[in-house]
Amino acid sequence: MHLKRGKHFQRTCIVKISSIFAYQSVNCDAAKLLSRNSISQDGHASFAHLDQNLKYFLAKKLESVAETLNDGKLILPVVVDQYQGENLQVLARANSTRIIKLRGSQTDGRITIMEGEILVGEAPPLHIHHREDEYFHVLQGELQFEVGDETFMAKTGTWVYAPRYIKHRFRNINSPGARLEYVFQPAGIEYYFEEVSKIVVAQQGDWEKDAKAVAVKYGLDMLGSPDWTG
Repeated sequence: MHLKRGKHFQRTCIVKISSIFAYQSVNCDAAKLLSRNSISQDGHASFAHLDQNLKYFLAKKLESVAETLNDGKLILPVVVDQYQGENLQVLARANSTRIIKLRGSQTDGRITIMEGEILVGEAPPLHIHHREDEYFHVLQGELQFEVGDETFMAKTGTWVYAPRYIKHRFRNINSPGARLEYVFQPAGIEYYFEEVSKIVVAQQGDWEKDAKAVAVKYGLDMLGSPDWTG
């Protein structure tokens, strides 16, 4: 009888085998040094005492494991501080900005993270995403949400999950300074916001029709007419 081994099982085996080879490749003295002195007084791992050759060896082994866990791709960590990001105007109204904090090009297409102030009275139309799930995190203030057939208020600290194919929207009824964080999975929606921002800012020709066409391009069904003034 042959057992079918899935990708997860294979990855686990590769990681374990890599670890075994790592310890076999290090000489006995180095292995003893690593096991005895790799934990610092504050309880954190520390390799400062190791010689350069051993540091390099361990770094390459860790890189190999990272590539194995990410389908052969080395995904690098990204740190974005509170002042970094790409600002986009999304309404024909001053201060109506969204900030792209993390792009798909930085996450191997896995997620996009955005945030922005939601102005009093601002409310996108009910809409449906066909390509990504959306997570909302109320950073400040209180917003009304409609997700599916439910309508509710979400205060600071609340997370709201809106899966793809489910209609949803939010509204700032009367909460000055409200801020909202968006997480999209997978990434790609940032290109919609970039394109529609250019149209809204320029307002040339039949720009509202053009904005709707961009929504269709990125798999968005608008179930009402957007109020581009907020």
